[in-house]
Parts: sequence; structure tokens; C-alpha cells
Amino acid sequence: MSAGWLGRPGSMPWLIRHELRLAWRGMGGKGITLLVVLGLLLTLPLHYGAYRVLVDLPGGKLPDWAVFGVGALLWVCISLMLSQAVLMSVTALFDRGDLDLLLASPLPTRQVFMARALGIAVSVVGLYLFLLVPVAHIGLFTGHVSLLAIYPTLLALSLGVSALGLWLTLLLVRWLGARRARTVAQLLGSLVGAALFLASQVPTLLDQSSQQLWLARLAGWMAPGGVLSAESPAWYPARALTGEGLPLLLTVLVGAGAFWLVVGLAHRSFLAGTQESVAGSARRGLPVRPAGSVRFGTGLLRVTLRKEWRLILRDPQLIAQTLLQLLYLLPLLFIALRDGGRMPMLLVPALVWLATTLAAKLAWITVAAEDAPDLLGGAPVALKKLRGLKLLAALLPVWLLLLLPSLMLAVQQGPRHALVLALCGLGSTLTVGAGQIAYPRQAKRSEMKTRMKGSPALGLLELLAAISWAGLSYCLLAAASYLAWPLAGIAVSLGINAWLGRARRER
Repeated sequence: MSAGWLGRPGSMPWLIRHELRLAWRGMGGKGITLLVVLGLLLTLPLHYGAYRVLVDLPGGKLPDWAVFGVGALLWVCISLMLSQAVLMSVTALFDRGDLDLLLASPLPTRQVFMARALGIAVSVVGLYLFLLVPVAHIGLFTGHVSLLAIYPTLLALSLGVSALGLWLTLLLVRWLGARRARTVAQLLGSLVGAALFLASQVPTLLDQSSQQLWLARLAGWMAPGGVLSAESPAWYPARALTGEGLPLLLTVLVGAGAFWLVVGLAHRSFLAGTQESVAGSARRGLPVRPAGSVRFGTGLLRVTLRKEWRLILRDPQLIAQTLLQLLYLLPLLFIALRDGGRMPMLLVPALVWLATTLAAKLAWITVAAEDAPDLLGGAPVALKKLRGLKLLAALLPVWLLLLLPSLMLAVQQGPRHALVLALCGLGSTLTVGAGQIAYPRQAKRSEMKTRMKGSPALGLLELLAAISWAGLSYCLLAAASYLAWPLAGIAVSLGINAWLGRARRER
């Protein structure tokens, strides 16, 4: 029975099951069982919410305002699905480590590619199915049977988006080679969400007259006969959700057709890119240097800083994880400097919080996630001094990032805001850095996302430091009377760091 339902080994259902199992492990495996249970508990309120919305909604076509709202939200979801598809394509092509085994098996490579692409499609659509299928179910009992079209629409969109993500990844492999394509694809997938957020904040960065001009132009585009009217093909995915015949048919044909074309036409590119990634034969733009031409730097400070910064720059995923949040703060920075008022009082704590989290990650990478700790332990340099230099390599980039907003605040708001930002930013970064020096948690760089699992108490300590220093900056700017609370939090953080350092030295 199990073999019949899941397929015999080597069949398409068997391969898809393998892909889904790997995706499950990538999300946490048994560790997300609690999340699944909570999701099942949420289905009841989701169904109730769908009932409250649909019970009084008339049947038939959506009104224009609903088309615009649902359509805009759906395009945001499509963009996020594309970001996830690109990242999963990188994982499928480069990070799994099982493609050499599959390609050496008697399985047809086209079948392997198809199964991998279907696994990506199922993974990217899971969350959106969970959120929208209650609407389809409730539609059966409220006279909106056409909402069952949510199923084929979302599946078709996931097929089309997965095909586009795979095609972009393979195109990068063809242009740049496997190693560079991996770097660019990771950054591209991570930047999609940030680009959406920044695009949504563009109207807030405009003055009132520019906003009115932009809204008038947008209203003209969305008027009947405009390029973004309710009848425009741009809103076909939204209208397909409600079961309109032509939009649904075109959405399914485009999504499934794009998937079929990519699997058929890009099959050889997939095979070539896979073999290149497995063999590690990426294109190298730098020629091999002749013997004796390599010069080694002198000076412990210079060598340590260059070594740590070079390792950080070689890891694009690390850069995306740590520096991507800077993009989310840019709109707040421009709004605060333009509008004045209380906004700078909120901007400074936000910058302190950002500096603290960045410093905590980079300090963990340089101090704890050292790839050759035994080699450094045998170096003719005191380990305490070496860790201090590695911490300096982590904190210097953060301090440089704080320099620009400090200068802008000094010009726009006066020296007080800039001084508070500089002092609290310096104190917060040194506090979390001292925690890494006192109690480094050795691990691999690839484990940065899960670095707190082994020591949740230290993760809470970093959180306490971030909250305390950000709160202190706000109290200093707002002349608040509850200054003792953030000072107490800072004192606790520094005290625990000192205790951890002494306990480690006594062992």
C-alpha cells in the first residue's frame, strides 16, 4: 500500500517525496512540529474569519476596488514567492550535495529536474494555500462556489514562479559560472523583499504636492480604459482567484506552460550547471599568480583585520543576512531628517538597535565562528589579544555605518542627537562584543541562524543589551524620568559578561 501510494523507488512521486522531505528538514524537521500544531489550531479562526467576510458579500464579479486591493496584495505574494524560489533553486543546485549521486544513478536527468522543480513549487505555495484555502472552503456554504478556483490559481502561480526562479538561477550560471552565480542568486533572492518594502515607502518620501500628483496619475491609470484598469491583464491573477473564466484559464495556461517550457528547454543548462557546481569548476577571472609573487602583509593588526574582512566579503549569504536590514531603515532615516519633530527621537533608538544586532552577528562570526581555532591557538600571539583584534574587525564596520547618520543628525538636529547616537552605539556594540569575548560559542559560519539554540540565555542577554541601550538613547533625548530602567539593564548585561569571563578563565 505504501509503495503504491508513494510510488516505486525512482518514480516521480518517490522523487517528489524525497524533495519534500529535504524541504521539511531544511525548515527545521521535527523542530517545527509545534508550529504545525499551532497552524492547525489557527485553521478554525481562519475559517471563521472567512465566513464573516463572505456571508454578506454578494456573488458574481469582484467590484473594482476589490480587484485593485486583492491584485496588489497578490503581486506582493508573487514577488515573495519568486524570492523564495530563487533561494530554493540555489539550494537545489549548489547546497544539497546529492545531485552527483542522482546524476550517477540510472534515473533520467529530465525526471530528476522535474521532481526538483515540483518540490520547489510545492514549497513556495504552502503558506499561501494555508492562508487562502479557508476562503475556498467557506465559499461552498456561502454561495461563492467559484472561490474554489483559489486552488488551481495558486498552484499555477507557484509553477510559473518556480519556473522563473529556476530559469534566472540557470541563466546566472551560464553567464557567470557556478560559484559567482550562487553569490548573485543569493543576493537577488534576498533583495526582492527589501525592494518591495522600499517601493512601498516611496510615497512617504515625497512632499505633499508630489504625493498628490502621483496619486492623480495613478488614479488616471486605474480609471476605466487606463493601463491599470480593473479589466487590465495585470489583475488577471486576482480575478482568477474568484473563478472568472478567461483570467483563470490564462493564469493556469501561463503558469503550467512556463513550468513545462523551463523543464524542457533548460534541462541541459540544469545538467551543465549541476556538473559545474559539483566539480567546482567555476569561471575564475583572476589568473594564477607565478611562484614567489605573493606578498604577505606585516603587522598583527593589519593582517587580522584584512583576514576577517576578506572572509566576511567572501560570504554573500552572510552579507545578505546582516546588512539587508539596513535597507529597511533607509525610509525611516529620510523621513526623520525631513520632518523633524519627534521622529529623530525614534530614529536614534532604531539605529542603536540596528548597530547592536549587527555587532552581535559580526562579533559571533569573527570570534566564535572561526574556521581554524586550533591553528590560531598555536600562533605565537596571546589568544586574548587575538580575540580583541577579531572583535575590532567586527565592530569597525558597524561604527563606520553609524558615522553617516551621526553626521546627518549633527547637521539637521544639532550635536546632541549625534552625541547620543555615538555614545549609545559605541556602548551597545562593545557590550555585545564583550559577551562574545567572555563566552564564545564555537560553531560554523553556516549555523549563524541557529547560533542561539545552544545558549538561549546568552541570546536573551544580547536582547537585553539591545533594548537597554536603545531605551537609554531615547531617555536621554526625551529627558524621560525612567532613566534608571535602561541603566539597570546595561549594568546587568555588563555584570553577567564579567561573570561569564571570569568563570571561563577559572576553568
